[in-house]
Amino acid sequence: MKTLFKTLLILGLVLVLGAMLLGWGVLHLMGDVPGVHLSIDGDDVFLTGFDIADALGAGLGVIIAIGVMCLVVPLVLLLGIGLPLLIMGALVLAGIAALLGVGAIVGSPLIFIGLLVWLIVRDKPRKPRVEPVAPATPMASASPAQPSFHV
Repeated sequence: MKTLFKTLLILGLVLVLGAMLLGWGVLHLMGDVPGVHLSIDGDDVFLTGFDIADALGAGLGVIIAIGVMCLVVPLVLLLGIGLPLLIMGALVLAGIAALLGVGAIVGSPLIFIGLLVWLIVRDKPRKPRVEPVAPATPMASASPAQPSFHV
């Protein structure tokens, strides 16, 4: 599973980088073609003459867009899809618990009679007889290689 996720992550990053390169190439090639103009709100945009303020504003806009995509999109997915699924799962589990509780209350006389029959009829395991073990003597604990000082 780990290799599948690593492979999908690498493929996704390759696709994003490829899309960025293609977009950059189209924007720069579009400036060289005569008759093609990029206009935003009726104003022509020229990509060749950026001032430092324009580049700083564009960079700041890209940074803000990346931050929004990294923060807002996961939260929307979590709260918009994950939370309703979690609530539905909790409701289903609560319904199952309620049904089991009602079943236990309704069937409690049968469960009690079944418990009594099982206690009466079951095979009781007999405890094996354990013979007492003689206490160890000090002589038995000494090894033959060690001298004994008992007289």
